[in-house]
Amino acid sequence: MSKPEFPLVPELNRPNAINQIISSIASEELALSHIINTEGEKIQYAVGTLPGLEESASITDVLNINNSAGNMLNTVLENQIILTGKLTEALQSPVFFGPTGPEGPTGPTGPDLGPTGPTGPAGPTGPTGSDGLPGPVGAISGVGPTGPIGPTGPTGVIGISGAAAPTPPPTETAAFAANTSGGLISVLVLGTDIAFPNTQLLSSDITLTSGNTVFTLATTGLYRISYHVNTTAAVALGTRLVINGANIPQSTIPPALSLSQFYNEIELSLNAGTTIRLQMYAPLLAGVATLLGSSLGASMMIIRLG
Repeated sequence: MSKPEFPLVPELNRPNAINQIISSIASEELALSHIINTEGEKIQYAVGTLPGLEESASITDVLNINNSAGNMLNTVLENQIILTGKLTEALQSPVFFGPTGPEGPTGPTGPDLGPTGPTGPAGPTGPTGSDGLPGPVGAISGVGPTGPIGPTGPTGVIGISGAAAPTPPPTETAAFAANTSGGLISVLVLGTDIAFPNTQLLSSDITLTSGNTVFTLATTGLYRISYHVNTTAAVALGTRLVINGANIPQSTIPPALSLSQFYNEIELSLNAGTTIRLQMYAPLLAGVATLLGSSLGASMMIIRLG
C-alpha cells in the first residue's frame, strides 16, 4: 500500500473531505502495520530467530519484550476499533445532499402579551418613627401603720420519724492513697505497717489515721481491695492485708521468692467500723526494704461494690 498524497491546500467540498478522511484512515492502518512488524521483530529477537543475531536474549529481556508486545497490541486493538468506527461513518456519509424541500406552512401567531414576569424583590424597610413622650408618673401612696402582733399559736404535735437515710451508691464509697516519697522501711517478723502520706482521695465514709496507715470504713458492704508495693531491689519479704487485727490469707504474698513488685486484689464483705492496714513482714528475721521514691512506692485502693 502506497502512502497517500494530500494537496497543500485541499478543495474544501464534501466529496474531497470524505476521501481525505478515508485516506487518513489508510495511513493510520499502514503505520499500525509497521508498529506490529516492529513488535514481531522484538519477539524474533527474544526467541532467537532474528537473522544476524549474535547473542540470545536473557530471561529479563524475554519478559520485558512479552509485556511490551502485549501492551502495544492492546493499544493497536483499541486504535483499530476507533479506525473501524471512523471508516464506517465515512463510507455511510452521503456525498451529495438532495434539493431543498418546499417551505412549510406558517405557524399560528402567538399571544400579544407574554406571561407575567416574576415579582421583584421587596424594597427596603423605612426608618422607625420616633418614640412618643412618656406618660406622667403616678403619685406614691403612703405606708400604712403596722398592725399589732397576734398571740402565739399552740405547738403542733410531733410528726412520725421519717425513713432512714438511703445507703450511698457503691461507687460513692471509695478510697485511693499512695506513697510516692519512698524511703527505708524496717520490716519486722510481726509485720510493719506501710504509710500513705502523699496522695489521699477518700470518700466521706472512709478515713485514714494512725500516721496514714489505718483505713476505717463507715459503711457496711461488699468491698474490693487492691494494693501495690514497689521496692528499689528484690527482697525476700512478704506483704499482706490486716483487717480488724487479723491477717487475711488470700491477700498474702509470702516471702518464698525475692521480689521487687508486690500486687494483690481481694473482695470481702465488711461491716461498718472495719479497719484495714497494709503490712510488709519478714519470714524469720527482721529485714529492710526501700520503697521507690518520686514514683509509686506503694498504693491502696478500696471500692465498695454493693
